[in-house]
Amino acid sequence: MTIIIISFVLGFISTKIFIGFFKGMLTQAGIVRQNYMGIMIPVGMGLVFLPYIIMNACIADYFHDEKVVPYYILGVIAMSLAGVVDDLVGDRSSSGFKGHFKALFKGTLTTGAFKALFGGAVAFLISLSFTKEIFEIILNTLLIALATNFFNLLDLRPGRALKIYTVSCIPVLIFSSEVSRLLLGGMLSSALAYFWDDIKARTMMGDSGSNVLGASIGIIAAYEFGIWTKIAILAALILVHAVSEKYSITKIIESNRLLNYIDKLGR
Repeated sequence: MTIIIISFVLGFISTKIFIGFFKGMLTQAGIVRQNYMGIMIPVGMGLVFLPYIIMNACIADYFHDEKVVPYYILGVIAMSLAGVVDDLVGDRSSSGFKGHFKALFKGTLTTGAFKALFGGAVAFLISLSFTKEIFEIILNTLLIALATNFFNLLDLRPGRALKIYTVSCIPVLIFSSEVSRLLLGGMLSSALAYFWDDIKARTMMGDSGSNVLGASIGIIAAYEFGIWTKIAILAALILVHAVSEKYSITKIIESNRLLNYIDKLGR
């Protein structure tokens, strides 16, 4: 437990230090995008999570010689880099799985289709490390892939994805092993360190950040939970994705007084 606390504190402090450097790097490189208020701000700030993710994986690997550690770090970094592609050259002319794959079938590879295909392949590779049972491989693959994309769907307003991530991490941390608590706890500390910049719309973490949130919690859930718990989580993720194909998540939140209050809290 002591090493988990130390890791959490280190993650928060180090990420706070990294934020200024990454913000300056992205601004100087002209990697900016108009946010929902029409203000140009740095995008791709999710890269700020990567330094401590690697540092924390080193700590986890030193204290816990478990197979999940290298696959966790592989999955999170790979998903983040897939998000970088969308942050840099993303085309917003297509949206949703339906839109991206419709374009693909017409011979056009969108960044969204690339993320889905690449993310699915990464999720499949990680699933193979947990089990050789066909059903569970498929289950883990879908859970990791959809969890990753779930936070993409949420990251349309400042602080929204990070609020849901923080709440979602709590039960996963409670019911996980020590190595998973160390890995996910370190990621959570980085997310909390970045939270203020995000909710005040000073920067956008972009897909390079939201992918990290989803992949980190998806991989740990796939590794730690039993079949029925994973089926329940996957069913919820499928439902959210199905709804998002027809309706705006933002409009659904804004139409509910309580959800809208929570969503705007802190902005």
